[in-house]
Amino acid sequence: MRWLGYWCGMSKHLALVIFLACVTTMSWSQSSEGPSEFEIYGLASGMRTVDASGTIVTQNPAPNQSLGCAPTGIASGVRTGFVWRHENVGLVADIGFHKYSDHTGSTSLAPLRAGVRIYSEERFRTSFFGEGFLGMYRWSVRSGSANFTTAKGIVSGGGGMDIRLTRHFLWRALEVQVAIAGAQNGPLLSGGPSTGIVYQFGRH
Repeated sequence: MRWLGYWCGMSKHLALVIFLACVTTMSWSQSSEGPSEFEIYGLASGMRTVDASGTIVTQNPAPNQSLGCAPTGIASGVRTGFVWRHENVGLVADIGFHKYSDHTGSTSLAPLRAGVRIYSEERFRTSFFGEGFLGMYRWSVRSGSANFTTAKGIVSGGGGMDIRLTRHFLWRALEVQVAIAGAQNGPLLSGGPSTGIVYQFGRH
């Protein structure tokens, strides 16, 4: 019985040593490979619409004349992009499309931006990043008071969190951006949240 108890105790210690060795090996292999050189992503996204009502409000409207309301809310859409990454710095090209509609009409925002993203080190399969973008977007409004399509400038910044699922796939759990977007009546605040899947490939 004493021999059996001794063996059980040794087995527990041996199992613990094997477990720690495996964890250490996995962590070393992950860090030694370094970050992937390229990534592409597809995200479900929301973006606050830009208000057009400042230029279409009608003073003293006649009977049955529109009061100049414009669709304003959170436009749902998608974003996709490509990143070339060196160490913890990435150059990003990003394109998206967002659309919102209500009883006053519809509006769409299609941003095309480029920027820089700074990544943190990956710990416990989780990493964080901050980013800044500069570009333009196509803005379309279709309502009873305004019908136009134009291009405006946009500047945005934000950050987010990635969770690694496999060697190549990550889940972008949350990305939040705040943007200053050009509008008919001057710059307005925009931006919104995104979430989706990231695919990484290539090694330095």
